[in-house]
Amino acid sequence: MSTPDAADPQPQQDPATHPEPTLPETPSADETTADPARGASPQLAADPAVPADAAGETGAAAVAEAEAEREPIVTVVEREVTLQRSVRYGRVIVGFALLGALLGMLASLVFPVLDDANYTMGQIAGFMALIGAAIGLLLGGVLALILGAVARRSRGRGVAIQSDVR
Repeated sequence: MSTPDAADPQPQQDPATHPEPTLPETPSADETTADPARGASPQLAADPAVPADAAGETGAAAVAEAEAEREPIVTVVEREVTLQRSVRYGRVIVGFALLGALLGMLASLVFPVLDDANYTMGQIAGFMALIGAAIGLLLGGVLALILGAVARRSRGRGVAIQSDVR
């Protein structure tokens, strides 16, 4: 299974089926010098044939058209998928290893240490924690495999909805 490299060319879309939205043109320097007292938009102020009232109405229409062009295009695709449950093997195994270590340490506290022994209570607790962790690791692995086999049997179907916004 290979993953795509960033250097690989990306698939191109057909411009006839997916036209790219165009941005409105920026006004030139002579169009931006409008007389603020007239109340006309800067783009229409350069045209003396348009009255001030009409210039305001067409300016609002131009702004509305520019906003309509900027609206995002949303493409929604629905697909039917198969859902399969699985077990988090690492969590089950580590959880049982920690539980086994804790039980091993608690079991070492039950038995007394003789005064003339060559080991201390801390050494006994550590050794029993290692033995308990190994037993817990083994039991957790077996239980995780059994749970994984049971979880594979339960499958379901669902609908995945993918939305692309451009």
